[in-house]
Amino acid sequence: MKKTPIALAPLIMLAAVSCGRVQPESPALASSPAPRVAQRPPEPAPQKPEQRTLAALDSISDALITARLRAGLLADSALAGSDISVNTDRGVVTLTGTVKDREQAAIASAHAQREDGVMRIDNHLTVDVQ
Repeated sequence: MKKTPIALAPLIMLAAVSCGRVQPESPALASSPAPRVAQRPPEPAPQKPEQRTLAALDSISDALITARLRAGLLADSALAGSDISVNTDRGVVTLTGTVKDREQAAIASAHAQREDGVMRIDNHLTVDVQ
C-alpha cells in the first residue's frame, strides 16, 4: 500500500505541468501561424535635392523677412511707443500688438509691404487709446 502513492506522484506532476498548455482541437489548428511582428510604416520617398533646397530657402526667407521687418520697425522713430510683434509664415506677415494711433499702424504695414518676399500682410494691430 505504501508504494502506490509513490507511483502516482510522477503522474500527478505530469498532469499538473500539462494543465497550463493549450492542446489544439484539430490537426488544422496544430500548426499555428507565425506570430505577427509589428512592422514599421514605409518611409516616404526621399525628396529631390532641389525640393529640399527650396523648402530650406522658404524657411530662411521667412526668418529673414521677420528679422528685417523687426529691425526696420525698431529703427523707425515714428513708431516710438508702439509694441509690435512680427510673425512670418510662407511669406504671410502677421503684425500684432498695440500702437498709439492709426498712423503708426499704417507705417508698420508700409514697412512690411516694402520687404522682399512678402505675399500678404495680416494687420492685427490695435490702437491703444490713452
